[in-house]
Amino acid sequence: MSASSGWRLFGRTVLVALLVNTLSCGPPPRRIPLAVPLPAVGGSRPATPQGVQLNFAFGDGGWGQEQERVEIGGSGVGFALRDRIEFNVLGYAPTRGESDPATTVGVRGKVRFGDFMGGRASVGMHVARMTAARERSGLQDERLTAWDVALPLTFYPVSGQFIDHRWAVYAAPRLVFQTFDDRMTNETTNGTLAAALLGVARRWRYVAVTGEINFAHTPSMSFGNTPLQGGWILLPMASVSVILPISD
Repeated sequence: MSASSGWRLFGRTVLVALLVNTLSCGPPPRRIPLAVPLPAVGGSRPATPQGVQLNFAFGDGGWGQEQERVEIGGSGVGFALRDRIEFNVLGYAPTRGESDPATTVGVRGKVRFGDFMGGRASVGMHVARMTAARERSGLQDERLTAWDVALPLTFYPVSGQFIDHRWAVYAAPRLVFQTFDDRMTNETTNGTLAAALLGVARRWRYVAVTGEINFAHTPSMSFGNTPLQGGWILLPMASVSVILPISD
C-alpha cells in the first residue's frame, strides 16, 4: 500500500468515526424554560352541575422568564358540586420542539358566587396554583410557582320563557403572579401577567367544551443579568371535559 493510499484510508476512518460519534451523542444538552399555562376558566359555572370530570386542554402559555409564547397540552381530573363549586388537578407540558420538558402541575378551584339579572348572568372566582421544576446537573436548576386569579362575569342566552345555562359567554380580568427561582445563581425573578379574558362555553350531560382567548401583557423580567422586556400577547386556550354525572 502506498503512503497516499494509507493517508486516504486514515482520513476516511476519522470521518466515519466523527459521524458515528455525532449521531450517537445527539444534540448537546441545553436549558429548557418552564411553561406557565393559563388554565381554561370556563365561565362562572362548573363544567357540569355535579359530577366527576376527565379534562383535556390545549392552547398557549408563557415560556419561562423570557415570557415568550409556547404551545401547551394538558390533562387531568376534577369534580363539581351543586352547580357552584369546581376543583381540578391538571398536568401541562409543551407540545412542540422539546424532547424533555418539565411538567407544570396546576391545582385549580372555582366558585360561583351567585346569579343576577333574573338568572341571566352570574359571577364567580377562579384560582389556580401552578408549580414546575427542572434540574440538569451543571446546566439548569429552576423552580416555578405561579398563582392565577380571575373573576369571570358570565351571561346566558334566553330561549323562549327560560334561561339556557348550557351556553355561556363570559369575560374576566385576570392576574398571574409568577416567581422563578434559579438555584444555580440564587436569583429570584418575580413578574405579574395581566390579562383580559373572553370566552364561550357549552355543556351537555356528558361533555363540556370551552374556548377562550387572553389579551395579555407580559411583565418585564430578567434572566442571567439580561433584562427582558414585556409586551402584549394573545394566548388562546381550549378545553374538553368528559363528565360522569352524579345525582344529588
